[in-house]
Amino acid sequence: MNVFEEGEGEDEHRHRCLVRHVIAMRIKNRDSAHRWLHGYSNEFGKYYKGWNELHPKSRLEEDVRDQWAKGNRGNQGEWK
Repeated sequence: MNVFEEGEGEDEHRHRCLVRHVIAMRIKNRDSAHRWLHGYSNEFGKYYKGWNELHPKSRLEEDVRDQWAKGNRGNQGEWK
């Protein structure tokens, strides 16, 4: 069974799923999505790295912004 869109490999499928997940996270709690992407310090001052620091070459945030601007709201299989 192939769950990928035509021409979409496993890595691209995983990336698109993550983009949709971040968009859905943003809709539910924008601050939480921002912390997940950019990192944050908890109430005790311990710093946690965000996705962008852990994966500096990632295009995740760029694709999240692009898909959001195109109207993607994180629904399963949605890609514009």
